[in-house]
Amino acid sequence: MTDIFSATQKRALNSIWILIAIIAFLYSSNYFVSYYGPETTIYKRLCSIQNWLLYSLVFAWYFYKNRLFKKGIVQQLLFLPSMVLLDELTLTADYYLDIENSSHILIFFQFITYIIPVVFFSVSYFKTEKHILQFSKIKTFLLQLALTIILSFAIESNVDNFYNYIAFIGDTPYMQDIIVCSIFLLVSIKTALVLAGFYYITNRIYSRKKLINPIDRQPISNTFFKMGFIISYTVLLMCIIDLGQYALSISFFAFEEIEPNNVIFFLSSFFVLFISGRFLGNLIQYRNYSLKKYFGIINTLTLAPIFNLIPFLILLLSEKSQNNIGTYITKLKLKRNIHLTIYCALAVLFVCYEYFSTEAEIRNLTILYKIPMLIVAVLLLTRFRITTKLVPFAIVTITFYNEIKEVFDFTKGYLFFIQEKIFSFLWLAVISVCMVYYIIYYVIHKSFYTEYFQDQNETDFEENIKQFQ
Repeated sequence: MTDIFSATQKRALNSIWILIAIIAFLYSSNYFVSYYGPETTIYKRLCSIQNWLLYSLVFAWYFYKNRLFKKGIVQQLLFLPSMVLLDELTLTADYYLDIENSSHILIFFQFITYIIPVVFFSVSYFKTEKHILQFSKIKTFLLQLALTIILSFAIESNVDNFYNYIAFIGDTPYMQDIIVCSIFLLVSIKTALVLAGFYYITNRIYSRKKLINPIDRQPISNTFFKMGFIISYTVLLMCIIDLGQYALSISFFAFEEIEPNNVIFFLSSFFVLFISGRFLGNLIQYRNYSLKKYFGIINTLTLAPIFNLIPFLILLLSEKSQNNIGTYITKLKLKRNIHLTIYCALAVLFVCYEYFSTEAEIRNLTILYKIPMLIVAVLLLTRFRITTKLVPFAIVTITFYNEIKEVFDFTKGYLFFIQEKIFSFLWLAVISVCMVYYIIYYVIHKSFYTEYFQDQNETDFEENIKQFQ
């Protein structure tokens, strides 16, 4: 997979484990200082300095690894005002400037101290990566600047959301420390992988390739599959965890004023989720094509943590079929029907288990509607490419009908709708659920769907498979 990176990017990625170790150490150190240290000004300043070191190092790493030490040092120093000196700058300006609303001063300094280091990184990175551009320099730079802003938010994670998933392991102080440090290690890995993804996506921008299709139609080698699967799945899963309760349910708790930073964080997470999910789906489908095999139901296990080791190892270790394409086509229909039957049977068992595992007093027969919904959904996804744009959102509408109905309830007037629903986290929660469902069913679609096969066009089908040989 390193063939898709430039020489400068490779140097930054070759020792990425060192960056992971440094970030994990600084995260853990900050935790112990803030949790066990005294609440004094010195310790608070120590925490802010460590936060600055780990955050700015993510951006400066590219320059240090390419022996651009001056740029690396400048990059880190430019983050210093926003992460360490912001309070002092704001108070000083508030003291000397005759401005009634002090919050405007804070917003101004937050923006200026944030945007300057981001622009510096984007300009310096753009100049160092010497590509033959397909767009104009200005357009390419603006696209890269937008990606840099996304990177600056995507490398952060909500540790509390991670802790909620694994807190059941133990609640003793020592066990809590181990859990938190493990989470910081995972967050550090995610940060490094997002950085690698940033390098990859910027290369596609330079080459004028569509981001909506993050992989070219090409043979998928073992190395490309291994690295692509690990990176895309890890980022995808941790991004869903970052979204927390917004990922799989529409919450109505957030009828409050929304903060710009939270909006950008969510929008950045949506972008990362979209790209990593489509990358993973295409990677699985193209690997099937490259092996001239059909794994169907096995591919869908990719979505399940731990169980995803099964498709990963099978797709990685399988040998390419020596059968000709004609034999591949002949066997494909039977295999697809078998895999679909197994999927539908598992869907029925899952819904029945969900129903009967609920206490008899609170069982609701309406849950059984999921059986025909899941079966119809997978049949449509298997046969028609366009269904990826329809099925996920139809399922969201059916599953969360009452919540969506309440979202678009105008009985209290349009002013209430705007104030309490538009200017709240609610619309972000709706988008979040739609995005997660889209990615889930996109991967299912790519797991079962085989291009041109449904059209019974053997010539086009054969030409398509030849691209991956």
